Amino acid sequence: MPGLLQLPEYTRALMKACGVPEQDIEVRVAARLSRQAILSREPGPAFQAFLDESALRRPVLPPKLMARQLRHLVETAERPNVTLRALPFSLGAHNGLDGSFMLLDLPEQKSVVLLEHKICALFLEDEEEIKFFRKEVERLNEVALTHVDSINLIAQIAKELEE
Repeated sequence: MPGLLQLPEYTRALMKACGVPEQDIEVRVAARLSRQAILSREPGPAFQAFLDESALRRPVLPPKLMARQLRHLVETAERPNVTLRALPFSLGAHNGLDGSFMLLDLPEQKSVVLLEHKICALFLEDEEEIKFFRKEVERLNEVALTHVDSINLIAQIAKELEE
C-alpha cells in the first residue's frame, strides 16, 4: 500500500509491525500525511499505483478499519490525477512481485527511480535503469485490471470486510 494512500491508522499499524521505535511512529505518520497533500493540489501531479490483491486483502487492521482504508483508496481514486490498477490473484506470478519502486517523472528534471527499504533508499538516475523500470510499468499496465475494474475490486473487498 503506497504511503501516499495510507490512512494514519494503517501507517501506525504497519510501522509497529515493522519494528519502528514507538517514539518515532507519530513523527513518521505526520510526515507521511503531510506528503499526501501533494495529491490534492490543483493541478495535482499524475499518480499511478499498482496494488497487488494481497495488499488489499492483508488484515493490517481490524476488518472495519481495513474497510475504511480501502474506501479511502476508492475516494482518492476519484481524483482526476490518481489512477489505481489492481493486480488480481488470478494473474498468478507477475513482474510486480519482486519489489516495489517509484518512477518519478519530475517537471524540468531528469526522471529517477526510487527504491526504498527499511533503512535505506536508492535513487537510480542512469538512462538504462530508467528505461528498465519504464518497461516494468508497461508490463504491469498490460496485465493489471483497468482503473474502473480495480476500483470495483477494492470496493468489493471493502464490502466483504464490512459484512
